[in-house]
Amino acid sequence: MPKGNYGLEADMLDVKVRKAESTDLQSLLEIEEKCFGSEKFSPETVTAFLERYDAFIVIAEEEGGLLGSAMCLVSMERREGRIASVAVLKDRRGQGIGSMLLAECENIFLSMGLEEHSLEVETVNEPAISMYLSRGFQIVGMIEDFYGSGRHAYYMVKKIRGKTVTVRPS
Repeated sequence: MPKGNYGLEADMLDVKVRKAESTDLQSLLEIEEKCFGSEKFSPETVTAFLERYDAFIVIAEEEGGLLGSAMCLVSMERREGRIASVAVLKDRRGQGIGSMLLAECENIFLSMGLEEHSLEVETVNEPAISMYLSRGFQIVGMIEDFYGSGRHAYYMVKKIRGKTVTVRPS
C-alpha cells in the first residue's frame, strides 16, 4: 500500500496515515467518542472493522496520538468499497487530515481492484460534502431519515480510475 506525505506541506509532514491494527482499538474508541458521542460505533463494531476480512480501518496519527480514522467495507463480488465512517478530531478539522484518510482508503481500494466506492453524508454537513465533491465524489441520491427522523443523507459515489491517489493542499 502506498505511503507518503500525500503532497502536503511541511506542517502536515508529521501526520502519518496507515492501516489500523488491533493494538489501536482503545485509541479508535476514543476518537469515536470524541467525534460522534452517543452516535458512535460500539466497541464490538469497531473490533469487527479491525478483524473482518472484508473491512479495514485507516488512521491518521502524529506523535501526540490519533487524529482521525476512516472505517471501510469491501465487496469483492460487486468490486466496490464503502466508506462507513470518517472521523477527525474537531480541533484538527480543515487541515487536510480527512483528505489524507480518504486518499489512503482509495489507494487500498485500488490495490484490491475495486471499481468504485461510496459513502453517506448528512445533508447539513457542508464541510464534509465539499471535501467529498472536491475529491471526485458525486451525489447520486438522498436517503431520508438515514441519521434519524428529519436527518437525511446524501449517497455519494466515486469511480476509481486505476491510479494512485494523492492529496495536494488547496
